[in-house]
Amino acid sequence: MRVDFKSAPTARRAQKRGQQKKAHYTAPGTTGRLMQLESRLEASAALVMGLDPRVMDMRSQPVCFDLATGRAYPSKNHLRAAAAENGNRPLEYTPDFKVSLPKGPAYIEVKHSALIAMNPKVLDYPGILTRYGHRLIFIDDSYLPETFVRNIRLLNIAKSAVSGRPDASHLREDCDTGAAFADLMAKGHSERHILASLAYGNVTCDLQAERISRQTMIYTSRGMPDHLMELPLDLR
Repeated sequence: MRVDFKSAPTARRAQKRGQQKKAHYTAPGTTGRLMQLESRLEASAALVMGLDPRVMDMRSQPVCFDLATGRAYPSKNHLRAAAAENGNRPLEYTPDFKVSLPKGPAYIEVKHSALIAMNPKVLDYPGILTRYGHRLIFIDDSYLPETFVRNIRLLNIAKSAVSGRPDASHLREDCDTGAAFADLMAKGHSERHILASLAYGNVTCDLQAERISRQTMIYTSRGMPDHLMELPLDLR
């Protein structure tokens, strides 16, 4: 898949101090576009948000904030040009994502807990942006354990391979009280169909406990698919 060059430009490039960093590419289900991200953790978060039914749209590196004034600029260059013109000393900050949620937009910062511990001042950013009328949510690696991320990647691939939401009525009946993955396949449900149904939230399983296998127990989803809603995205 090629990068979607028609998508909106990011507020900063995936580089640091002139030295190109390793880029991570991913195609979250929400956007259908290939994103270039700065870390594997950001790429994992993008995939998780791409399957989360609460996330209606998502954009990476959406704006560059001057935390000293609360103004948002299309890019870091725009911010610096405005600061030079006005003689200000800006406090630059570019969130990793902007997402559209049922209760309104929110900015997302994805960062390893070790990096937060090294620079705890970043934890002040949500409060600063709140004063300017914006919501910033921090997501660290504790929300993205390896087993969970591996399962999400598997579901994202399955969802991408299916055109449109699959008809899961018979599958839901067969796992109404719970059924092993292998037993569902023995009843004629294909592996792709089961995984795609998990990705769309028609059925559910524990994505945190272990990697999806033939022994994984699948259940009918009742209400919202909680297995796809592990991130703290609820606006309060």
